[in-house]
Amino acid sequence: MAKLYLIRHGETDYNNALRFQGQTDIPLNQKGIEQAEKAADFFRDIPLQAIYTSTLIRARTTAEIIAGVKGMEVQETDALREMSFGIWENMNSKDIQKKYAKEWKDFFASPARTTIPQGESMLDVQKRAYPTVQEILDRYPEGDVAFVAHGGIIRVLMCTMLGLDLNRAWHLHVGNASITCFYYWGRSYTLDYANLTRY
Repeated sequence: MAKLYLIRHGETDYNNALRFQGQTDIPLNQKGIEQAEKAADFFRDIPLQAIYTSTLIRARTTAEIIAGVKGMEVQETDALREMSFGIWENMNSKDIQKKYAKEWKDFFASPARTTIPQGESMLDVQKRAYPTVQEILDRYPEGDVAFVAHGGIIRVLMCTMLGLDLNRAWHLHVGNASITCFYYWGRSYTLDYANLTRY
């Protein structure tokens, strides 16, 4: 029985300012780099077979810092990119609530099928991310694998692996540089721990 680790990228200035990043390519800030370094220490003695990451720089940098202490190469995939928030990207959450009040309410009440204009729904994200993760895990039936991604992606993967409705996704907290761990065998998943940030 192997383990799957879902790691959210470290903090960015957009996270700190409550701005929606989505697929906008924002780098880690200094705190985010320090968070990634602490996550790397956590994984120092954990035998990982592979580290996969989103192609966005905040996730890629986090993954590279972790890989650095392991002497490993990072493998990138667009399937792990954050969900697209469309016209909301680069906007502050308070401004979005004022300008798009109905869409904001719908997005948090039923995110599975609510699509932000020019963006994605969580169902869209599930269709592109989950099959890729399954395909990767099939390559490592006996080995532990880490995926460095984003809050939206990790929420979708957690709901899918736990058999939860995607409309419950916002009920799951995924902090910056948090680590979530599942045991997996075949296509079955058991949660070990979630949103670990004190390591």
